[in-house]
Amino acid sequence: MYRRRFNIRAAAFIVCGVTAFYTHRAAHGRTAEERAAYAIGETAGEEAPAGADLPTAAELNMMAQNYFKQQGSGNQQSWDLAFENGYTDGFKKTHPP
Repeated sequence: MYRRRFNIRAAAFIVCGVTAFYTHRAAHGRTAEERAAYAIGETAGEEAPAGADLPTAAELNMMAQNYFKQQGSGNQQSWDLAFENGYTDGFKKTHPP
């Protein structure tokens, strides 16, 4: 009986760990192109000038399209969204409210 409880607990622990790993990974994009776009956007957001405001959604979209033309590959719509999320996260890291 004790052994069975241990096995169930161990299995639950492993399932939770795997779920957390893939959830965290998917937060930055599901494909390699999306993860690259997120990283490029995050770097661009971190390098924004001090005192700058977070760009509007339209401005972020234009930036994403320009970066895609220079460095992007894959589905542009997914790439743009990943870039925008990365930029926002990078900007918030270096520009506290």
